[in-house]
Amino acid sequence: MPFLAILFALLLTWQPARADDSLSVVLGAKTPALMNALNLIAQGAGFYRDEHLSVSKILVDGALEAARTCSSGKGDICPIGVEPLLANYDDGIRLKLFLSRASKFAYVIAVPEDSPVRTLADFKGRKIGVHVITAAASGVFTTRSAPSVAGLKPTDYSFEAIGYEEEAAAALASGKVAGAAFPYYEFIPLMVSGHKFRIFYHPAFKDVPNVGYAASPAVLAAKGDAIGRFSRAIVKASLLIRYNPQAAARAMLSARGAAFTDADVRRVASDLTAWEDDLPASDPANPRIGEIRPADMDRYIQLLTQAGVMKRAIPASEFVTDRFIPAANRFDHE
Repeated sequence: MPFLAILFALLLTWQPARADDSLSVVLGAKTPALMNALNLIAQGAGFYRDEHLSVSKILVDGALEAARTCSSGKGDICPIGVEPLLANYDDGIRLKLFLSRASKFAYVIAVPEDSPVRTLADFKGRKIGVHVITAAASGVFTTRSAPSVAGLKPTDYSFEAIGYEEEAAAALASGKVAGAAFPYYEFIPLMVSGHKFRIFYHPAFKDVPNVGYAASPAVLAAKGDAIGRFSRAIVKASLLIRYNPQAAARAMLSARGAAFTDADVRRVASDLTAWEDDLPASDPANPRIGEIRPADMDRYIQLLTQAGVMKRAIPASEFVTDRFIPAANRFDHE
């Protein structure tokens, strides 16, 4: 083929390098490292790069401030539970979960293994520890709904704020509270280090994820393609934990930007392995990893309303969308 013909053919097929799309993730400043694991792994393993994304981080005071930041358009994506969205709907916060961060209900209630509390009904007359006590706190929301299934009324037990991490662990170990209602992943480092707990999952919604990544309707509309690629990067991160926890741990530590050792890799890999059955890719063969089913969320909202946690039932379609699940899973899971 003549040189000019070859050059012309090359020009027809040449495409300029694709520019990365920018997304911001809004996080609470006190967020435990494991809660941000999927984001960090997606960054450290190069999954964001492969999806042509530039993902930045915005730190705020807590979950409610994160929701307000995303709802106001000052941030794109919030890793958050559905409860703050439900509690603040009438205050104008409008966000939708588009991808789960778990395969199970995130919040559990844990007691020491030698505790006399053996059922949820045994919490009658006892204190349950939560991080903070506010109307929007996920721990308060979820805990009120779980004992209600066991026949307890909100007046049958009380909450006590016990803070985070070491402070919270000390309050539980000392008997200051009978149990603690936290996301499951917060108990993992304690369990891996030898602490033994009796874990109570939500009796009606154990296999229904209630935490995920949320964005405003405006962001979902304007940045839909980028949101789909972000979702795919997160699903890949979850699968990497399942297939190769050592590589996932190394990616997570690399993304945090501080020096680390092989012992650190082993420690984080142990945490991730203990957590993998609760993560989105608990079933790698699932073609819809990351899905939060609106029908399940409608049932949860109904229970919250019946338990008196919500004043009125609002359709789950206001808080959840499965629009991005096909894009999130559009790759070979193996």
